[in-house]
Amino acid sequence: MKKRVLGMMLGLACLTATAQRISEFEAETSYLTYPRIPVKDINWEQITAEVAHTDIKMGEKTLHKGANLCKAKGASLKDAKVLENFYYEVKHKTPSAILRVKDNAGNVIFSHKTSEAGNTSTMFGKSECYFIEAILVDVWKKQSEEYKNIVAEEEFEDVQTSAQAFIDDAAMFRYVPETVEVFYPKTSKEHNYDELEAVAKETSQAYQLLKGNYENAEAKAMLEKAIAAWSKELENTNLNDRKSRINKKVAGTLRANMALAYAYLHQYDDAIVHINKALNSYSGTSNNRTLQWEVLRDRCNEQNSYYVMNKDAEVDLAEHKIVVVNKGMEAYETFKSDYSTYASKQAKEEYAAAKDAHDKAVASGELNPYEGMVTHTATQGYMLMYMSFQKLGKFPVEVCDLTQLNQIYFKNQNIESIPVEIGQLTQLKRLDLSKNKIVSIPEEIKNCKELKTLVLKGNPLPQSEVDKLSKLLPNCKIKL
Repeated sequence: MKKRVLGMMLGLACLTATAQRISEFEAETSYLTYPRIPVKDINWEQITAEVAHTDIKMGEKTLHKGANLCKAKGASLKDAKVLENFYYEVKHKTPSAILRVKDNAGNVIFSHKTSEAGNTSTMFGKSECYFIEAILVDVWKKQSEEYKNIVAEEEFEDVQTSAQAFIDDAAMFRYVPETVEVFYPKTSKEHNYDELEAVAKETSQAYQLLKGNYENAEAKAMLEKAIAAWSKELENTNLNDRKSRINKKVAGTLRANMALAYAYLHQYDDAIVHINKALNSYSGTSNNRTLQWEVLRDRCNEQNSYYVMNKDAEVDLAEHKIVVVNKGMEAYETFKSDYSTYASKQAKEEYAAAKDAHDKAVASGELNPYEGMVTHTATQGYMLMYMSFQKLGKFPVEVCDLTQLNQIYFKNQNIESIPVEIGQLTQLKRLDLSKNKIVSIPEEIKNCKELKTLVLKGNPLPQSEVDKLSKLLPNCKIKL
């Protein structure tokens, strides 16, 4: 027993010695956000912002009992008594609201839903002393209409406040302060990372220079230099060997560095590509670091649409006040129609921009064409299921670069052969190749040591090939 414990301790010590430690430099900086409405050549004095909304809908009421400190009219507080009182919980649906911004020619330049209908409730009579239910019933009959008007007025004020707060924020260029981290692996006995540490330190200084000064040429040049250095290092990535100099862990942190640098250079498409690659390098891992990367990806997706909309506009950090006018319920259907038209146009433009960015990234080799098809769940892991009407015709060798994959489903795809690179998928647990034209599978599949299920139903696989697979994959269930 002692020998076993000692062996485990030695193994842990070796693991600690060989695993790369990741450290970071912090920097206080700020990034520039772009307006959510188009502001190029805008005349702030000639645009109008208006909001329209639906009515509230009163729902059912529920009787409740409580206790209040009550006193007779004209009596002093010392004569007050705690009495049981009755009150209603009244449900109602809050209004939907749409903001619309128009130029002086009457063209809709922006539209947005600032409030969504929802369910809530208010308390009628809770602060009163209706100690007999019949009194509450009588008061409700007399005041229910007035009460609805009071609730509606409060809801409509909230609609106005929400719309005004949105436009106040949406119309401005502004700096958002943040603390950023630039990662680097620590030099060890096995690997020297002094140059990467120096790059990280210089990059953190670049972020400090960008604080409140997004145009700082020196800082931008430093970021571009760092991106080039990290990109060169990533050429030596070995995802399958944790002891390699640029293994999964190191590659993930370097790509995260690149993503942040691209984001500060407003190259959001490139940033998103590298965030996804960083997360893939950390596949199956969720910690504060990966959560931060996911937040950065969401930010890049959001900021990219605003940047594309306003990249040609002059950056104006002055505050422009636009007063939102409430057009009430009568105008809602018109606003709804305008919103539908505007949202459809924006969606098409954003899709076209995203597709163009995706195609460019694939063409440059920065993005695996099948990476966007990978889904991840806690129970299924990383899964790739190809479901297009256009059949693959062959097993894509690019898929073998997605080494985090746990499951692949390529059913009925006219696949005739499997590339030898299949052996790179060391995390693969299930491979479904049913209803294809496969007659042989390369021996390299033996490297898929985690493979538990191989589905080959409907393939013209000879018995000799089946026998070979049984020997190569003794722990795998082969379904024929």
